[in-house]
Amino acid sequence: MPRPLPRRPVAIDAVAVTLGDGRTVTVGDWLASAYTDGFIVLHRGAIVHEQYANGQGPGTPHLMFSVTKSVTGTLMLMLMEEGLVDAARPVTAYVPELEGTAFADATVQQVMDMTNSIAYDETYDDPESDIATFLTAMYPGAEGLYTHLRSLQARAPAFEHGEAFHYVTPDPEVLGWIIRRATGMTLAEVLYTLLWSKLGTEFEANYWVDPLGIEMAGGGLSMALRDAARFGQLILDDGHANGAQVLSPAVAARIRSHRNQPQFNRFYDDPWYGEVAAAYHDQWWSYRGVDAVVALGIHGQFIYVNSEHNVVIVKQSSDPDAENERVDSETPRVMHAIARFLAGGG
Repeated sequence: MPRPLPRRPVAIDAVAVTLGDGRTVTVGDWLASAYTDGFIVLHRGAIVHEQYANGQGPGTPHLMFSVTKSVTGTLMLMLMEEGLVDAARPVTAYVPELEGTAFADATVQQVMDMTNSIAYDETYDDPESDIATFLTAMYPGAEGLYTHLRSLQARAPAFEHGEAFHYVTPDPEVLGWIIRRATGMTLAEVLYTLLWSKLGTEFEANYWVDPLGIEMAGGGLSMALRDAARFGQLILDDGHANGAQVLSPAVAARIRSHRNQPQFNRFYDDPWYGEVAAAYHDQWWSYRGVDAVVALGIHGQFIYVNSEHNVVIVKQSSDPDAENERVDSETPRVMHAIARFLAGGG
């Protein structure tokens, strides 16, 4: 049964935000310029702002890209707590088909944290990159995700498993494989059973599947805006939703924690790693300078959970660029500013 979210409207359009280049913009003007399809803000569990554009509506499923990774990570943490998966065991204990690949000898937790060693280029605008090859495995008539994962054999030359964070989409696909193997269910069935059927969601969530019907665990999930906000609120509310304990408080607190900071910026020579983002673990990002974590997807998809100010924000977008200053650096500034404004009584 859908659970209506309470409403307590607050005008946020005029909230001022100072961007990294020194410009000051209002939230309303920035959202209008940032390819925003849907934007919702919850403060203390109530909707204070909700808007749609570009043909998007309350019931429209929006592809969330790598926000999917954080959902997959959350499901895996639930299975770990139930004892169905041991984080310290190698992934090959669950998927022996990965023996002889780059994932061999990596633990489930290392894959969860993306600290497993793998040679992989995730450059989205390069048709010759590894991620481009990965996506072709999803096309009709292609080899499918499992065959592609078994083809990845090279380790990163400078790091061993556990030494450095390296963001690669195949990692959550390995987690999806383990989830299916450990439960005997499809990923969609696990999502529905553990989360979607219990959150009071209004609409179905959908997965992009490969030619063999295998769900894309690292970027293929679509969902409606308010349902994405419900998921974020679950994390903020210590796993409590719709009058029940859906997720354990320990798992919710773990997601909201900042972990693995020593490994976070060893691989990347990019100031964004450390100046904007602070860490990555369990398929979730955390931001620097504020007690907030985020599920983050290319082209401007966000589920932002701010424990410091009791705020959840979801942005669904159709930015023409997978990554850019607007998506990766301006958006968190806008979300931080909204959270501070609401905490101050706005």
